[in-house]
Amino acid sequence: MLNINFVDAEIIKDGTSYLVSDNTLTGTSLEVLSFIVGGIEQSQNFNDGIDGRSRLFQGSEEKYRKITLNVRANAEYLQRVAHLRDAANDLFSGEYYIREMRIKAAEVKYESPGERTGNMDLGASEYVNGKQFKVTKVSAIETDDLLQSNFTIELETTDLPYAESIYTTKELNDSGYDATVAKYGLVDNIDTNQTQYEFTTSEFSIWNAGNVTIEPEFMYLIIRLNYAHGTNGVSIKNLTTGESFILNKAVSGSHVVLNGMDIRHGALNALRDSNRQRIRLLPGRNDFEIVADRFDVARVETRFYYK
Repeated sequence: MLNINFVDAEIIKDGTSYLVSDNTLTGTSLEVLSFIVGGIEQSQNFNDGIDGRSRLFQGSEEKYRKITLNVRANAEYLQRVAHLRDAANDLFSGEYYIREMRIKAAEVKYESPGERTGNMDLGASEYVNGKQFKVTKVSAIETDDLLQSNFTIELETTDLPYAESIYTTKELNDSGYDATVAKYGLVDNIDTNQTQYEFTTSEFSIWNAGNVTIEPEFMYLIIRLNYAHGTNGVSIKNLTTGESFILNKAVSGSHVVLNGMDIRHGALNALRDSNRQRIRLLPGRNDFEIVADRFDVARVETRFYYK
């Protein structure tokens, strides 16, 4: 029987990649029939107006999103049915990243009886983009006791409800954008003219290709000054958001690092010596200014996040 994988999925678990259609656990016995990414579940907050009739919207909170895989299992013989069931449970267990894959086109030419217009080689499934979701399985895998069986896997995002880039801005800075490299998606909103995230100047701009504001409390964000000097301290300003981090302490050749919620001056925790303000990155262009006597390199390292 000819299996054509129009859709596929890659699971990255504990540093190991598993292609659902071909991996060390289930072999080539699984086919992904559909990969459905749902919208973000939200909790809405309302407050009744003082007249008892009006209903005031007070905002919403984004919770998680669902991803549904419809999968077909093909067993060669009856004992293999049980082995494949257990292997599928192992493959989809735990917490992991998942990436969507599809073939580029599914154009099959019409053939009259006895005529051959070509073969059925439609090419391998490719990454849809440079994004991944961190998920866990929330439904039981229920397969029929047959050589061929279809089943549904329901996944929900963990940590954040957003897709995130599989690459960091450091990788993008070091290699530059290359459309032929699989990890850089064509629809990731990368600005090919703004792929620099390391600077030696006190004023610079960086591009947040995602459509979500990057918040250091919840997301991967490291802002650092290497070998900084400042008799009266140093400051890092995002002029776009109006936020400034100020270190009110003399700095003499050490690194100043904002790693999420952790603030370091050299090896020391510098939170109490600062204004305690964090710096976010808005979608699109963010203009920065560094105030210091001098420094070697300023670097902004993050991932991009997408609704």
